[in-house]
Amino acid sequence: MSEIEHKRPYVALLGEFSAGKSTLANLLLGSAQSPVRVTATQMPPLWYHFGTGAPMRVLDDGSEEVLPDAENIAVPLDGTKALKIALDAPTLERFDLLDMPGSSDPNMSPDIWDGLLPMADIAIWCSPATQAWRQSEAAIWEGMPERLHRRSLLLLTRMDKVSAQDRSRVLSRVRRETKDQFRHVLPAALLSAASPIERCEKSGLAEVMTAINDLLLNATAVISMSDRQSIEPASASNPTVPRRVTTLPTAQVNRQRRRSTASSALI
Repeated sequence: MSEIEHKRPYVALLGEFSAGKSTLANLLLGSAQSPVRVTATQMPPLWYHFGTGAPMRVLDDGSEEVLPDAENIAVPLDGTKALKIALDAPTLERFDLLDMPGSSDPNMSPDIWDGLLPMADIAIWCSPATQAWRQSEAAIWEGMPERLHRRSLLLLTRMDKVSAQDRSRVLSRVRRETKDQFRHVLPAALLSAASPIERCEKSGLAEVMTAINDLLLNATAVISMSDRQSIEPASASNPTVPRRVTTLPTAQVNRQRRRSTASSALI
C-alpha cells in the first residue's frame, strides 16, 4: 500500500517572464515578500509555506541548508531546487505557494521547473492581456500534466492595459483557444488591487479568490506519496525572512535548446 499523507495543496504560479506571477504572490501573501521585476536567471523557484524559521536553500538532492540571517542573500542557481521561505501568512494555512521563474527567458535552463512542478496540485498560469496566450505559452501548457489541466486557472493579467472595447474580444478569444484546458479563465488588473478592496472593484481580485477557493475545494485532500515527489525535510527554528534575495549568475543556455526542450522538460 502506498504511503498516504494529509497535506496542504501546493499551488504553482506559472507563466512567462514578467507576466504578473510575483505580483499575484504578493497579494496572496498579504505583503511584498516575493521579488518583482527580476530576471528569471536571478531567482530559483520560491517555495512559501506557513510557519516561522530561517530561509532554506533546497538542494537538487532534496536536502536543505539554512541561509545566513542577512537582508541580502546570495544563492547559487546551480544545484538549487528552490528557496524555501516560512511566513506567518493566513493563506499559507490553506496551501503552500510555489512561485516559479518565468518560462520565456533564454538564459534560464529548461529544467528549472523540474524540481518543484511534480509537487503541484493546482496551477495558476499568468498571461498578460496585452499579449494574451501566445503560441509559446500554449506549447508549454500542452505538455503539462493532465491532472493540472483539471485544477487550473488561466489569469489574464494587466487587463486594464487593454482598451475597453477590446477586453471582451480578448477574453472570448482566449477562452475559445483554451477550451477544456483550464477550469477557470479570468481577467484581472492586479496592480490596482494593491489599494483597499473597496477602491479596486474592477481589479478582478475577488473573482480570482473565488476561483482559487474552488480549485482548493476540488483538489484531492489525501495525496499519495507516489503521485508526486515531496522534498519537505524538517524546518529550521530561527525566525527570519529575507526582504531581498539575489543569486549568483549562471552560464547562458542556448536559445535554440530552450525552444526544443521546453515542452518535454515540464512534463
